[in-house]
Amino acid sequence: MKTPVIQRADYTVYFEYHDGNTFIHCDCHRWSKTVRQNLIHDTDVLIGLQDYPVYALHEIGDIKHLKFLERAKFTYLLNVMCTDGKERQVFERKV
Repeated sequence: MKTPVIQRADYTVYFEYHDGNTFIHCDCHRWSKTVRQNLIHDTDVLIGLQDYPVYALHEIGDIKHLKFLERAKFTYLLNVMCTDGKERQVFERKV
């Protein structure tokens, strides 16, 4: 179950706990350079409050999402086969 941890007019960030790991998700309602900067700042603050790594699932081939993950200091960890039969990549952001 996803739990909202940041709610802004332009986006909502969620944490989801699965198998002892924390995954981050985001719903963007509007996108601009300023929104991107604010989202990265809020993500930095949120992850800085954790004492464990945070993970993000990435749809292979989504270039815009990949670019955002890199700007937000996530690094590639591994590929996984998800329960829906699709292979996805897991990115990690260490504290």
